[in-house]
Parts: sequence; structure tokens; C-alpha cells
Amino acid sequence: MYGIRLLTRALQYRRFSTFVNYARPMILSDKVLRIRDYSSIAVEDSYIKKFMNAVGWMDQSRTRLKLTGYFLYESVPEKVAYQEWFEKLHLPDTFASWFIVTELHVWLILVRYMAEDVTSITNDKKKYVKGDGHFVRNCVIEALWADVAMRVKLLEGANPAIARKQVTELSEQFQAALVAYDEGLSDDKAMASAVWRRFYSLSEDANAADIEKIVHFIRHQVSELDKIPGKDLKWKPVFTWLSINDH
Repeated sequence: MYGIRLLTRALQYRRFSTFVNYARPMILSDKVLRIRDYSSIAVEDSYIKKFMNAVGWMDQSRTRLKLTGYFLYESVPEKVAYQEWFEKLHLPDTFASWFIVTELHVWLILVRYMAEDVTSITNDKKKYVKGDGHFVRNCVIEALWADVAMRVKLLEGANPAIARKQVTELSEQFQAALVAYDEGLSDDKAMASAVWRRFYSLSEDANAADIEKIVHFIRHQVSELDKIPGKDLKWKPVFTWLSINDH
């Protein structure tokens, strides 16, 4: 609301300035008119554009990237065959299982997009430079938590205070899972350990074959996502999620 009031005032200021500028040229020379065309009017337009950019209303590239992030997240709950995951990997059909499977697919999206940002090397040290990939990453995570918050509220008998606590706990687990999966990107043993911890809580009753299937799925899915050209990731990304039944 505050931003709208500021914009209204700015537009009123521009209309008033425009009225003054166009009311007086009749008595001015062509030389003066040319100066005005390239100075006051241009500056006023620039002021409005800068103002709207400041509040994020004209940064179309960022808006489109944000939409991309939300659409990417939606491809997970809409296209992933959760029932196959539950049945194939002997997981209970619960909200917790849904979140763990969703989390893994979200991480796969993040890996692909973070790879698009620049890593510069200075003094033999790698320095990560945040870019569009990092922005989309944040948008995907934002969409995830918006969806989680809505789903938690819909759970039967959900208490608001308990729901907030559960979301906080999930957030902490999510951050830990991202770190563990990242460490397993180039190490199958580390990845298997991360999967065992996240999917089966390090239970000794977990089936090693199920853990192996998930690791194979991750390797295969990362390979498929890497085939998507960088230019296609910004505006029209199409992610095809592989079936766990094929691993």
C-alpha cells in the first residue's frame, strides 16, 4: 500500500511536470525545444523507471525468473509419482515421506541452477559469484515453504502453534539435508549415507537395495538435468522427472 501511494504521487508529479513542459514550448526556439526533449523529459521518465525498479515493478527479468522458480517447484508435486516412491522404497504414506521425496527433487533443481552461476578463481581460491541461478534457487525454496505451510494447515486436527514448530523443524532438517546431498555429489558412499540418514533415519532395518536405488536415481537424474542448455533454464525450463521404478 505504501508503495502504491508513492507511485501515485510520483505519477502525479510526472503529469504536472509534463503539463508545465508542454505548455511553454510555443514561445521557445527550435534549439531550446531540442534541449528540453533530451533533458527534462528524459530525466523525468528515468526517475519514474528508477522508482519502479526500486520497488521491483519494472524489473521484468527478475519477475520472470521468480515465476520460473515457482513453476519449477510446482513441477515436483504435480509430476513426481509419490506413490511409486512409497511402494518401491517401503516408505509410509505420510506427510513426512512426502516432504522427504519433495526435498530431494527440490535439491536436484537447486544443483542444476547453482551450476549456472560463475565461480571465479582468485589466488588459487574459488569464489562463488551469485547470479540468476542463486535467485531462482531462492524462489524455488520460497515456493516450497509456501506449499508446506499450506499443506500443514490442511492436516486434520492441525494446531497452529504445533504446525509452526513442525515447519521450523522441517526447515532445519532441510538445510542439513542440502549440505549432506551436496557432499555426496561426487562420492557415492557419502550420498548413500545422506540417503540412509534422510530417508530411513539411519535405521538398521533399512534395505540397502532401496538406498542403492535412490543413489542410482540421483546420479541418473543429475545427468539428465545437465543436458538442459543454460539458455533454456531462465524462461522455459522443462524438467522431466525420472521414475524410481526404473532404478
